[in-house]
Amino acid sequence: MTTPVYTSPFTGTVVTPTDVSYYPLSFSTNQNLYWPATVNGQQVPAARIIDCTPTASGLSIALPAGNQGTVGADILFRNLGGYSFLVTDSTGGNSFTVPIGISKYVYLTDNTTTAGTWNNVTFAAGTSVADAASLAGAGLTTVSGQLATTQNVVDVTSAPTINNASRAATFVWGGGAGTFTLPVGTSLSTGWFIGFRNNGTGALIINPQSPSLLNSLTTITANPGDSGFIFYDVSSNGFYTVGFTAPSNITFTAATYDVDSIPGTTYNLTAFAPIIQTYIAQSNTRTATLAVTLPAITQLYVLSNNTGHTNYNITFQNQGSSSPALILSAGNIVTVLSDGTNLYQLTQASSGLYYAANGSQTVPSFSFNNDTTTGMYLVGTSILGLTANSNQIMKLDNSNLSQPLVTVNARLTATSISGGTF
Repeated sequence: MTTPVYTSPFTGTVVTPTDVSYYPLSFSTNQNLYWPATVNGQQVPAARIIDCTPTASGLSIALPAGNQGTVGADILFRNLGGYSFLVTDSTGGNSFTVPIGISKYVYLTDNTTTAGTWNNVTFAAGTSVADAASLAGAGLTTVSGQLATTQNVVDVTSAPTINNASRAATFVWGGGAGTFTLPVGTSLSTGWFIGFRNNGTGALIINPQSPSLLNSLTTITANPGDSGFIFYDVSSNGFYTVGFTAPSNITFTAATYDVDSIPGTTYNLTAFAPIIQTYIAQSNTRTATLAVTLPAITQLYVLSNNTGHTNYNITFQNQGSSSPALILSAGNIVTVLSDGTNLYQLTQASSGLYYAANGSQTVPSFSFNNDTTTGMYLVGTSILGLTANSNQIMKLDNSNLSQPLVTVNARLTATSISGGTF
């Protein structure tokens, strides 16, 4: 069979074959390239750029026949695989290696023979599976030849050794009470971080080493179910958490006020209202009720009138509220809930005294575990009621001091008086 020679009858030079610009080639066996003009079936075209992914070692790619191409025809081989491969001329000779991650540019300089004469130039390395894998460090892996982030989960039930090599690791605590000790800050590289989760049954203490601080603290506590990330800040040589919700710390502020040293009848605490407020009288000079204004916020207060005087009261009202003021008489201590508008009295107590709700004849203020509808209640100001089985039996009324009145709403039996039934 005579090998065809592609020579133009008009110019006498070789005809340039049809060009194929790009071809991705993944191969597990040796491959032969063919000029695009002669490719048929499953043959591989000699494209201008070929991204090669060899899946085994010792493979080769044969260039197309030199005498079928034109001088200057070129191919760029780019090795994206994990193995190097050979490139030979069409007869299997004059081979060169394309290493992992390297690109080789070849071009035809003589087409007078079947093998042809091919020159090659090594281009700079490009991205490849092997390159990505070799670049992957802590917190990185490779996916389809590209770098991707990852997380190394470490399950522990005893204190782990945490150091610079722990970068990007997530420590999952599975024990009871435990402690994590962070490494010395100066031993860590820039950008160091770890994750943590308390999946155990006890508190997990996380301690930085002096002089470093964690969230500006010498220690933090992660309760069961808590998790987050800890980042090292090289500029401050300290650590900070991200995603970790610190427990709410409630600080009970307290102050004592001398009502005799407060001029006038009003006192404004909207700028600062302590949770615990105690009012005393040092010189016993006050004669008028003191009206205290509280900020219009949601808050819980403990208010104590320890002045020892009954000729005036202390009242409390939220700023801007039209609700009735809360009256605090001498000797009383109350717990009050503020919703920003209203003040709700939750409890009331006094040294040696007990104050109950008014109650009613069906639900008396003072009753019994086995009979909650029998007892004593306040009918009205200065009127005491006694109830049994949800019915008022007796009423003691001293609302009119000149006419005290006792009302009995039942038959009265006097056992010590003969015939004493009324």
